[in-house]
Amino acid sequence: MLALSSEAYAEPAAAAAAPSVEAPADADVGEITVTARYRQESAQKVPIGITALSASTLAEQGAFNLKQVVQQLPSLNIQGYSGRNQTITIRGIGTNAGGTNDGLEQGVGLYVDGVYRPRTGSVITDLIDIDSIQLLRGPQGTLFGKNTVAGAIDIRTREPTFTPEAKAELTYGNYNYLRGYVSLDSKINDTLAFRVSYLRTQRDGLIYNTTYHQDWDNLNNNSARVDLLWKPAPNFKLRLTGDYSIQTGNVGFQSIAAILPTTLANGTQVRGFYRRAADIGYTPLPVDPFARRTDIDSSQYDKMPSWGIQARADWTLSGGTTLTSISAYRRWKWIPNFDGDQLGANISTASNVATDQQQFSQELRLASPGNETIDYTAGLYYFWQKADDTQITGYGRDAATWLTTPNTPTAAVSTLPSAALNGLYAYAHIVPATYSYASYGQATWNISPSLRLTGGLRFTYEHKTGLYDATSGGTVAPIASFDPAIQATVAARRAALAPTGSYNASKDTKNVSGTLVAAYDLSPDLHSYASFSRGYKSPGINLVARSNGIDIFVKPEKVDDYEIGLKSRLFGGKIELNLDLFWSEDSNYQANYINYAVTPVVSYITNVGKLRTRGVEVDARANPARGLTLTASGAYDDARYVSYRNAPAPYLLSYLSSVDLSGRPASGAPKWAVTGTAEYTRQAGSLEAYVGGDASYRSGFYAAVNLDPLSRVAGYALLGAHLGLRQPDARWDVSLWVRNLTDKNYFNTKSISTAYGTVLAALGEPRTFGVTLRGKL
Repeated sequence: MLALSSEAYAEPAAAAAAPSVEAPADADVGEITVTARYRQESAQKVPIGITALSASTLAEQGAFNLKQVVQQLPSLNIQGYSGRNQTITIRGIGTNAGGTNDGLEQGVGLYVDGVYRPRTGSVITDLIDIDSIQLLRGPQGTLFGKNTVAGAIDIRTREPTFTPEAKAELTYGNYNYLRGYVSLDSKINDTLAFRVSYLRTQRDGLIYNTTYHQDWDNLNNNSARVDLLWKPAPNFKLRLTGDYSIQTGNVGFQSIAAILPTTLANGTQVRGFYRRAADIGYTPLPVDPFARRTDIDSSQYDKMPSWGIQARADWTLSGGTTLTSISAYRRWKWIPNFDGDQLGANISTASNVATDQQQFSQELRLASPGNETIDYTAGLYYFWQKADDTQITGYGRDAATWLTTPNTPTAAVSTLPSAALNGLYAYAHIVPATYSYASYGQATWNISPSLRLTGGLRFTYEHKTGLYDATSGGTVAPIASFDPAIQATVAARRAALAPTGSYNASKDTKNVSGTLVAAYDLSPDLHSYASFSRGYKSPGINLVARSNGIDIFVKPEKVDDYEIGLKSRLFGGKIELNLDLFWSEDSNYQANYINYAVTPVVSYITNVGKLRTRGVEVDARANPARGLTLTASGAYDDARYVSYRNAPAPYLLSYLSSVDLSGRPASGAPKWAVTGTAEYTRQAGSLEAYVGGDASYRSGFYAAVNLDPLSRVAGYALLGAHLGLRQPDARWDVSLWVRNLTDKNYFNTKSISTAYGTVLAALGEPRTFGVTLRGKL
């Protein structure tokens, strides 16, 4: 196993060499080499933080998607339950957990081979041809791509080789988990090589649906790639890649973790879940989320296709300067069937946001060869994306009783007939678009062999547009068919649940961001640095029903990040220990807000104040004995709302409408996160045997942006293990692996559903285990 954990400034681009370690088993931990500022450098001398995982580490641990990999990346947190609804944060900064809005952008940059991916759904599924995954911490933008306030996840794939090679992998595990992978590298001639690869993953469902008598939460994924590499001359290469993937299955739903109390904090009694269920004659399942059962009665069959093409050209000019061009077009779709109430009741039959997203990006970059008095990188970047969303909300036969009965325990059941809302549909066509233009540059002045100063600037200009068009319809009974005494009530209720309206909006913004770093080598094995970086998160557009008081536009976030780091190699290189202290101030934080200055009061996404995150991160590697490799990473993160007034009130304080969260811990940010791995390798005749384990722990956090206590996700620890036998030249490898060894019950995220009286949760995976056979020719 190769588990990399170090400090580096890695390039999110296909030409960047994957981190590599070269060390005998009984010697030092080896040198991690990265193509950082677009040149080969020792990770220990590059002044910024990164945690890196190699392809072999992922394979041996049985990890096949990014949500499983997160357990080995302490500063990273991913919450979500479907391909579209994912929240990613680094050090507590990213996208707030209550802000699923296509008019807002991610605060964490997701890159695959240097191409920015704004949609998390396009990278959280199966990983194919992965060479390494690296987590860059802190604001990014003066060296590449899109500007980000929290950091970046850099995924790199293997480049085709001119040496013919065929690889195959077959895994079988519990829940009928089956994963098959094949790839072929070859050359067409001396200047043109290619790779074709295919990956198939399937697994039975983890949650049983008692209505349909089926196992849901299954896997049915297919991925394919074609990769061409053209090298007509030693100083030029062109890589052209096309990929397609599709995920289908009864997925993307949540389980009931708890029922909301019927007594609020001030003693007020409300009509609770069980009373409303009795009113419509619905008998719910017992609340036991880890029984892994659901009675959802509407279709939950989702499809998520994604494809793209990209071209990267690298031309080394005279003097060693490299000119790089990265061009890419991508398309991602989310085609959901989502039961709106997540129950066996027929209240909301559908709550879907179907998305068709397209993007194009072009980057031109010039990088000096390095090892000069002034080393530099400069570039131009263009990015366009458009999301064509169709929102559909449907109401069933139980909606009139459940949704219109007064919220008091003694009130009579609503007199509105079932036909008042049965068959009603609300439609909204939403089209946010972004046109982003940027120029960036970064230079390092090597003042002496031990002292270096680095400065970088980025200018960004963005044009944002938005279309919102809402209508109502469905097979609902005409108003005239009801008793005249309730016609006005029926019409008002339908208008509230299915509002209509239309508008267009656009806005231009400009921004200058940058970084300044001082690095000093205290000795050949002890390196220090101090840095300041300013990150920029694009402005947003509130593409919701427009009402009095809503500000359609959301100002950009700005993050000022201060860091001090120390990197060391101890005991003759047998131990590598790196330390990073950080302090970040996030101004104009984008989150949910209650506006009392207007009548009626409205809630929307806006800039609510300031978020601060500060803490320490530690990364270590050690080879204490022949054949034994140890790694450890940890993070302490004190993330808090410095100012956040008029936040939506938590459920038990809902009579207040809003609360002041200033000074409270931020949502989605565990205070403690640690991980470690160990592997022992020993020769067994002509073969190599290995055994290893991994462990991770995350402390508890609030999943809801308003810190509702009922959304608290308890801390949890996970263990994994693997053992195997392989040929030293890796011609074949057979291994046994297990994830979540102790079968720990844990939640990924929680949310409060006040309309239905439930606490919904995405469940962590149970214990999974399997056997993997890998080979190559």
